[in-house]
Amino acid sequence: MNTLVNKVKALLYSTNVNEQKISQFIVDLGFDLAEQSATKVGAQLGISDSSIIRYAKGLGCTGFPDLKLKLAGAAAQQVATQTPSHTIYEEISSSDSTDVILGKSKQLFTDKIEQSLSLIDPEVIDQCAEAILTSGKIVLTGIGASAIVASDINHKLIRTGLNVHFNSDYHSQIVQASLLTEKDLLIVISARGETPEVIVAIEKAKEAGAKVLALTRFGKGKVAQMSDYVLPYSYSETHEQLGMVTSQLLQMVAFDVLFFKLNTLIDQGKMSKALRTIRTIQK
Repeated sequence: MNTLVNKVKALLYSTNVNEQKISQFIVDLGFDLAEQSATKVGAQLGISDSSIIRYAKGLGCTGFPDLKLKLAGAAAQQVATQTPSHTIYEEISSSDSTDVILGKSKQLFTDKIEQSLSLIDPEVIDQCAEAILTSGKIVLTGIGASAIVASDINHKLIRTGLNVHFNSDYHSQIVQASLLTEKDLLIVISARGETPEVIVAIEKAKEAGAKVLALTRFGKGKVAQMSDYVLPYSYSETHEQLGMVTSQLLQMVAFDVLFFKLNTLIDQGKMSKALRTIRTIQK
């Protein structure tokens, strides 16, 4: 699936109102902007030309003409293959058999994982891997469902022999973030990218001179804007509203891509020592 198209779809759920408006406008047009210009789009949406251009650049384009050109090749394909995956939950009804529910779930997870993976830039993976491996200490922060993901990441990184810390208690997370130095790294997990408690942790880490790596939704959420490195994924509010695990699943998948990269770079001696210690404790 076209990466640029997936970025536009992901921004349908952005916390930034302008990103939402522009993305919905593009989707409604079937990704065909042939008759549009930044000025025309801005006039129809009540948004400035500069905001339209910033949107295009945020998607990795040089400007609106470049966005229009790159979407042109995907427009026809989208018309032919477009599926309402973002409404999949509403499509599951009490009359559905277990087989039908299984099929719909498969479509949801497959579509969302594919969409999220297409948002990840290989260069960003390299930058994040370097930040993790060169950090003196790594602290994880995340609350609610994101704390489950933070705990999973903590266990993974411990097995590599890295100096990583996670405490499920939010106040302890804040203290740990404030004790970081310019040699350290804070990894934050925030589904919406606007979690107040996580933002406080970022502020404390920044005050201490530490770098911040965010695992958060694609777009201009506050968490993403405050962080040095952003590992994005596609996220719809519907996931959490209905108590589904989709957001956590997508967060874990996104981090696993980075973890695979880390495993190609990590000191195997340190990893072996960590694993031997874990096995000894388990015995």
